[in-house]
Amino acid sequence: MTNGPVMRRTRWTDLVVPFLIVGVTAYVLLRFSYDSYLQLRYLVPVPLAALAVAEYVAARRVRAAVRHDPRARPMAAIVIARCVALGKASSLVGSGVAGAALGMIVRLLPDVADIKLAAHDTTVGAFLCGAALLLVGAGLLLERAGIDPGSDEQKR
Repeated sequence: MTNGPVMRRTRWTDLVVPFLIVGVTAYVLLRFSYDSYLQLRYLVPVPLAALAVAEYVAARRVRAAVRHDPRARPMAAIVIARCVALGKASSLVGSGVAGAALGMIVRLLPDVADIKLAAHDTTVGAFLCGAALLLVGAGLLLERAGIDPGSDEQKR
């Protein structure tokens, strides 16, 4: 018997849903209103990439604390739980942003040869998609870093 809701690990199907929904929505919105948007800046993917790096570093620290590495500084259980929740949320957000970026790329690819702005935004979209996928990976690592290797969930 559990004392409350149990958070389960993120599965690939959990990531496909926001990827598809946000991707199709972005494609449809851009199909009808791309002309009214401003040019994307190359700095757009930087916050996602920075968050991915920070989560990767945090995942290493959490993993060391959970596995009782003698060189690791101890961490409070609530901090580890918050890191796991952050990793789960980041992987879902990264999946949605990757879907939006891919939807934008698919929408703009036919116009790349003719419109300079479309070529620029496609390049920024590719960087954004890459940063979002890095965030998905780092989020999944952070989420899984908080799992005790000797827990019952691993044995199932």
